[in-house]
Amino acid sequence: MHIRQLEAFRAVMTSGGVSRAAELLHVSQPAVSQLIYQLESFYDLELFQRVGNRLKPTREAQALLVEVEAMFAGVKRVARVAASLREQHWGALSIASFPIIARNLLPRIVARYCRDRADVQFHLQSMRSRSLIDAVATQQMEIGLSFIPSDREETESEHLMALRAVCILPADHPLASKQTIHASDLANQPFISLGPHDQSRVLIDKIFDDRQIPRRLRIETGQSDAACAIVAEGLGVSVVDPISASENLGMGIVVRAFEPQVLFDIWLIRSRSASKSSLSDSFVAFLKEELALAAFHQLRG
Repeated sequence: MHIRQLEAFRAVMTSGGVSRAAELLHVSQPAVSQLIYQLESFYDLELFQRVGNRLKPTREAQALLVEVEAMFAGVKRVARVAASLREQHWGALSIASFPIIARNLLPRIVARYCRDRADVQFHLQSMRSRSLIDAVATQQMEIGLSFIPSDREETESEHLMALRAVCILPADHPLASKQTIHASDLANQPFISLGPHDQSRVLIDKIFDDRQIPRRLRIETGQSDAACAIVAEGLGVSVVDPISASENLGMGIVVRAFEPQVLFDIWLIRSRSASKSSLSDSFVAFLKEELALAAFHQLRG
């Protein structure tokens, strides 16, 4: 049996005759008749009764048509999936990111990517950098966005961008009149600090410790969004990433440049051994463009 024989059979059944089937298939009528004969011989079935110059489908032909239609529908589905895969419009992707990006920036980027890709599924997970590196290494997650490069052999790391830390103060704070806050300006100020396991906390603490600038560590919180909310209540000042700060503008805080410069690096973590799909490559390219745009706006700000 050849697929062309089934095409001829289907064309005759749906069009009502050999002549119309030949037109649909762009072949001669004898060619259609020959294909039907070959199909009947292959299955040893009488599919049509010859009534004059016309073919009358048998009950066997009616039953076979149901399966043939299902087969051609399956072929069409395969073609649609193949086209969607080629155009990165179909598939699933799992991404783990550290909380700063997972809460706000990454969902917006994913939403923009999915806008014209209704059949793409995403699984987004917020994880600390060490946990997400392990998840990518064990192929529980396909892509990771980390504050630190991976030290595991199963993964590869690519530097994407750096976020420059900013100082946030209550809107009525005396230092709010300054455009740039130096670490020394915060000497003896009540300070809202991030958790001890936060990579950004390590970088910020180092600035003050290296310069022996004392702070009054008043409140410690695991989330930079929470730090912004506490600063808005007037309980202290803080140094956080620019994404969290920008998300909380207009909520009772002011954002100022901070010196000396503190940079939070963002690393792309992927598995070395897992097969990379065209979908993941497409999204990574889109992600890089979006992060570069975010960095540009940060510099302008």
